[in-house]
Amino acid sequence: MESLRGHAAFAIVIFHVIHIAQTPIPQALEFMKWFFGFGVPLFFVVSAFSLAYGYDGKLSRADQVGEFYLRRVLRIAPLYYLAILAQMAAIAATGYDQPSWTMGALSFAFVFNLHPPAVDGIAPASWSIGVEMLFYAVFPFLLALAKTLPRAVLVTAALAALAVAFAVIATDLKLNPAFVSHGLLFNLPYFGFGLIAYHLYRVTPTRWGGALVVVGLAGIVGLYAVAKFHGATFAALVPNTLYQAAWGVPFGLLCLGMALRPPRLMSNPITQFLGKISFGVYLAHPHVISGLMTLGIYDRILQTPGGSGMSFPLAVLATCAVVIPLAWLLYEHVEAPGIRFGRRLVARLGLGHPNGAQRSASA
Repeated sequence: MESLRGHAAFAIVIFHVIHIAQTPIPQALEFMKWFFGFGVPLFFVVSAFSLAYGYDGKLSRADQVGEFYLRRVLRIAPLYYLAILAQMAAIAATGYDQPSWTMGALSFAFVFNLHPPAVDGIAPASWSIGVEMLFYAVFPFLLALAKTLPRAVLVTAALAALAVAFAVIATDLKLNPAFVSHGLLFNLPYFGFGLIAYHLYRVTPTRWGGALVVVGLAGIVGLYAVAKFHGATFAALVPNTLYQAAWGVPFGLLCLGMALRPPRLMSNPITQFLGKISFGVYLAHPHVISGLMTLGIYDRILQTPGGSGMSFPLAVLATCAVVIPLAWLLYEHVEAPGIRFGRRLVARLGLGHPNGAQRSASA
């Protein structure tokens, strides 16, 4: 799963090099402009699969649920809070108004995704953190609800119906458009597909892993082709919502195949390292892109002879050359200490221990 996180993170980096830095791309790579943003839903599917794998049967007691929540917060909060502070410093440097106290409180409490005007958060690209943290809040309930494959399928179907209803109601109420696509309810089906993939993992032979990865990749190509040649069909709100949710199917197959027997090309020490630092890549890359724009790096790259076929890969490489070492430093000095602290705190509190509940009660 680590490698898939790496692939997802760098798909998003490329997506934002195109859209934020306004870097032209060769026509043959036009699909990146529209579809590499699906790196975020891939993160969601991988997250649900990984959590189900790690916590299935281990969230039946209150102390186990407490351990889960504490670990999740201490895994996400240190780097996320640092990203907020970095963005506020950047805002101060430009002289713009700082976010309101309400926005700050909602962001630091991880509930900004529930408030339409605040759905995108303070830190760039942090809307997905809001979705992820709210998913963590309901994960123990969803895992219990989807404890078998048939039930996981039914839960995912219900989540898809809920996403459609949410999109229709939010649009009719003329709420912030980002509140629809970046809202928790719109993105919940992706987590459902991760739960389905986990249950399939339990009954699927290991030897099928490579073939399932190929089928998953073929499904991605198929969804791209459907949009390219039948895009008008999915222009309406309901078909579009269902179409976007459908990306959870090939992403789930990728999770399943990669968990069973990952192809070396997709899972190797390089991709695993990139997956390890992927959270830092995700939160740091908007700042890096903004900084390179301010320095005029992309403008100079666009002057390179050879057109977009030369300038686009150079722009991506220049971005990665800064993002990767920065993300590694953030992992080593922010993420990893937070993870270790979470483990020590869990051990000290006795959470998740077979006798943790009794010890807590006696204390």
